[in-house]
Amino acid sequence: MEHEQAKQMALEYYKRTGMPFVTMKTAMTLDGKIATSTGDSKWVTNELSRENVHRMRHWMDGIMVGIGTVLKDRPKLTTRLPEGGGKNPTRIVADSLLRIPLDTPLVTTTNEAPTWVFCTDEADKEKEKQLVERGVKVIRTGNGPHVDLVKALKHLGENGITSVLLEGGGQLNWSMIEASLVQQVVTFIAPKLLGGKESITPISGQGFERMALAVELENVTVQRFGDDICIIGYPAAAK
Repeated sequence: MEHEQAKQMALEYYKRTGMPFVTMKTAMTLDGKIATSTGDSKWVTNELSRENVHRMRHWMDGIMVGIGTVLKDRPKLTTRLPEGGGKNPTRIVADSLLRIPLDTPLVTTTNEAPTWVFCTDEADKEKEKQLVERGVKVIRTGNGPHVDLVKALKHLGENGITSVLLEGGGQLNWSMIEASLVQQVVTFIAPKLLGGKESITPISGQGFERMALAVELENVTVQRFGDDICIIGYPAAAK
């Protein structure tokens, strides 16, 4: 992937809209699974693919996940390049009720990279205070059961976040796709067959009821990372 070209595209989109350019990154098996039914996901893709993801993190301003991913994986969401160094993006969590644990790496490592958590007005104020005391920025997006993703992205744009790497999980990916908030899709596919109707897929949620409603990608390119392939495209509605 030509990261310099992607950076320029993100900057142009940000200048035009005032909102960050969102790249949804997923990694799955050939039969469309990102993890087993037990949640085991290490590793779907090969080392070359994973290295490229860290290079994507390096040039992105932010990296975004849902609370489900935080609770399941306890990710750190920092950049690890083989040659060392690398810029850590601002770590962004959609967490309606502030369920994020105080001992999770995203909270305990705010000295390494900023962590911003978006929640609703229903979230516990005492939990917010505890997070703020640990260096986490908490932003409320209003009433009602889920984080207002449009407000969240506008806030990011207003605070200088020009590009966001969306790393899911499935529910957040679906919500962002449904709201037409994704400008680029990058999907790594490993030549593996996992099977299992309970295995986890990259986009969950309700899904579209008719094939005619499916989001189509334009300007599609394909790259190889060893035996893995990477498909890059742009949702047709994301102009």
